[in-house]
This record gives sequence, C-alpha cells and structure tokens, in this order.
Amino acid sequence: MSVVDMVVLILKLIVAALQLLDAVLKYVK
Repeated sequence: MSVVDMVVLILKLIVAALQLLDAVLKYVK
C-alpha cells in the first residue's frame, strides 16, 4: 500500500467523520 493510498483513505475517514458529526449536531439541535 502506497503513501498516497494511505493519505486518501485518511482523508475519506476525516470527511466521513465530519459528515457524521454534522448530522449529530443537527439532530441534537
């Protein structure tokens, strides 16, 4: 697995986490 693949995977995880956090905040409010 190359470094680029790892970086892309990490970025995808960060984006997914941010979307989940945004959904939770909207649900709480």
